[in-house]
Amino acid sequence: KKEESAESREEAKEQERLKAAEAKRIEKERTEKYQKLKGDAKDSRAKYREKYKLDATPEPTDDEEESSDEEDDGFGAKKKEGVEEDPVAQAKAMAEKAMSDPMAVAGKLKFW
Repeated sequence: KKEESAESREEAKEQERLKAAEAKRIEKERTEKYQKLKGDAKDSRAKYREKYKLDATPEPTDDEEESSDEEDDGFGAKKKEGVEEDPVAQAKAMAEKAMSDPMAVAGKLKFW
């Protein structure tokens, strides 16, 4: 029994190693494929820029990327201005309130 379990452990380790190697190979192929597609797209954009005499689009800087995320477009919920209390402090305050006046907290609960 011990010999079988040792052999099965070795086989399981070998299978795991083969799975990891296969996953690594697939990931490498996927990365290469998308790198090639990215390069092809870059080349075609360059071709059209040359054909229509367009300037190359500059890469956005980190500041520009952050500011575009924070822009207020007038849609959706308004972002709160100012710094919020952290959730731990909020929970602590609620717990202290519940301890000081348990009936007020229990009165707000809905049972059905």
